[in-house]
Amino acid sequence: MALESTTAFTRPGQVGGTGDIDALHIEEYTGVVESTIARKSALEGFVQRRSVRGTSIITNFAVGESTLQKLTPGTTPDGTVTKFGKNSVQVDTVILARNIFPLLETWQTSFDARQEVGQEHGKKIAKFNDQAFFIQALKTALLTAARHSGVDGAGHSGGSKITMAGSSDNLDPAKLYGYLADLFVQMEQKDVDPRTDDVIVAVKPAEFYTLLQNEQLINTQYKTSNGTSIEAMVLKTYGVPVVSSNNFPGGSNISGHLLSNSDNGNAYDGDFTKAVAVAFSPRALLAGETIPLTTSVFWDEKSKHWFVDAYESFAVGPNRAEFAGAIYKP
Repeated sequence: MALESTTAFTRPGQVGGTGDIDALHIEEYTGVVESTIARKSALEGFVQRRSVRGTSIITNFAVGESTLQKLTPGTTPDGTVTKFGKNSVQVDTVILARNIFPLLETWQTSFDARQEVGQEHGKKIAKFNDQAFFIQALKTALLTAARHSGVDGAGHSGGSKITMAGSSDNLDPAKLYGYLADLFVQMEQKDVDPRTDDVIVAVKPAEFYTLLQNEQLINTQYKTSNGTSIEAMVLKTYGVPVVSSNNFPGGSNISGHLLSNSDNGNAYDGDFTKAVAVAFSPRALLAGETIPLTTSVFWDEKSKHWFVDAYESFAVGPNRAEFAGAIYKP
């Protein structure tokens, strides 16, 4: 039966039935990238990224502790000094994932190449982001003084570090569990409560399964300080979640990181070959972004190619060092 003349076409790629017929194709690609990051990232959403617009620098201020004094009858009490300090992180680099598809191959490909590329972009970005945050968490733990200038010792202090007695103690469940306890003791002595301050522990899979197979971890519902409930593997007795991730840089010597440059002192490079675990709260880090994750698919008429992009611009650095701790090999 012949199709009668009509203008009532359904265009599934249009927004609201009007405009470009491929407008929603970009949205599909965006969803693929974001969904992949959500599945593959161990830290997505854990540390808040503050918006950095109109400047490249994000600044956080710190207030030192107050001083108590005794009131003496007949004597007017004098004031006490409260110290202030600040800490900054600069956003200065755009990170980009791009694929370019020639015109002919685009038409001849029998599968949805855009979706496959989106998944690869998402996995790579998730790994990159997690690694950057883990690197800064480890560096924060190694600080011996407060990051904010002017308030060290005034209710602010450096991070915590435990050095194992033996180089293979990390594969002994009882010893690793004990080192974590020692680390939490150091953090609590700096008024950090690993349970109520949303501290998590990050390790490589080898350490994670060492704890898991020896019943040092339990699967439970964990509630963060803001009331969010998540399913997590938690250290038995201590009540602290443990994250297993290949993105944790333990065992690696990192140089030439894409976010490192001379202006930030190559802040994302470092020798982490002896790092076994890091414990940190969101308060340990200061993060900002000028360009949130952005994706696009566009046609370039001049080159006759399709471009598939995913890009972002963010930075992360130490904030409150006492909210971070690390375990290292000797």
